[in-house]
Amino acid sequence: MWVQVPHGVFIMNIKLLKELGQIAQKHNLKIWAVGGFARDFVLHKKTKDIDICVENNTFPLINYCQKTKGASVQKFNNFGTARVTFKNGFKLDFVCCRKEIYPKPAALPIVSKATIKEDLFRRDFTCNALALSLLPGEFFKIYDLYGSLRDIKNEKVSVLHAKSFEDDPTRLYRALRFGARLNFKLSKETEILFKNVVAKNYIALLTPARKTNEIIKFLEERNPAKIFALIKKYKAGNLICPNFKVPKNIDKFKNLDERLALLILTQKTPQAFLNTLQMPKNNLILTNNLLKFYANKQALYRRLTKQEIALIKTLTPKINKLAYAPCFIDGKTLHNMGAKGKQISEILSKISALQFSGKIKTKRAAKNLAFKMIRGN
Repeated sequence: MWVQVPHGVFIMNIKLLKELGQIAQKHNLKIWAVGGFARDFVLHKKTKDIDICVENNTFPLINYCQKTKGASVQKFNNFGTARVTFKNGFKLDFVCCRKEIYPKPAALPIVSKATIKEDLFRRDFTCNALALSLLPGEFFKIYDLYGSLRDIKNEKVSVLHAKSFEDDPTRLYRALRFGARLNFKLSKETEILFKNVVAKNYIALLTPARKTNEIIKFLEERNPAKIFALIKKYKAGNLICPNFKVPKNIDKFKNLDERLALLILTQKTPQAFLNTLQMPKNNLILTNNLLKFYANKQALYRRLTKQEIALIKTLTPKINKLAYAPCFIDGKTLHNMGAKGKQISEILSKISALQFSGKIKTKRAAKNLAFKMIRGN
């Protein structure tokens, strides 16, 4: 079904897209802008990057961008897939139309070249199964085979077939992510399928890397609290971890590392949850600092960062304020007071723990205790 959606949404680089349609026609190729770009076009939203789907062969189009536009190209192995980046930072992702067959639940699919009809059917939800033609004469006409426009109008997230979640359990995550981002609800049929696959714990079939990637995408959304509200609504906490607890005020934090730390430390067994993830170490510095803080229960000998203090206040709002203040005393001071060797570390450990718990409230009290311990009283 071809329909025209007239509206005044400004599309960046529309001239380039028309040129690509002309190149495709010259080489007897069919070309579409697909997925999120097509969906957002219908919703009158702007999209930075665009996915381009081509029947048979993407190379004439990639070569055109590279040779005439000076774009850089990152090629991937299969199906003419490439990311083309232009000098102004604009990106196009090219891929040949393809279909997917899943040999078993959660397995990576067997992929082969296909028509646009088959390509759209392999997608996660109807709202993402639209295509905009880029060919001259039908530029930006919408190709809708699976009731996409209807579901977008009705603000529904709907799978394209009954085994969608079983084939790829990461779609459970995406259902919530798109539902929260677009303010869409799961259709009745999709909600039933969603709950069944959650109950059967198909999530356990995913590798740590795939699960971690979906959790990161949650945290990178503008309002992840909406996603966690949906997780609670659908009793889908095992998408994150057993006995999942919803983190409070997560939208207050904008940085991925901050949100990750809050999510992990909110859980009943933070270290156990962290061990199930496959997270880059550079994203875990903040998390590990706070894990040590709560595990050691001692005031630190350094000044905590604003990030750390904000997270501590959110995680434990009733915590003694001195717990995250720098320790009242340091090794150099103890040495000048006459402490030596192992005695210094013992006194520091004692005083920092008492400060953490609020039993020592001033620097004078810390020094008085230190004097007593040095003298053996």
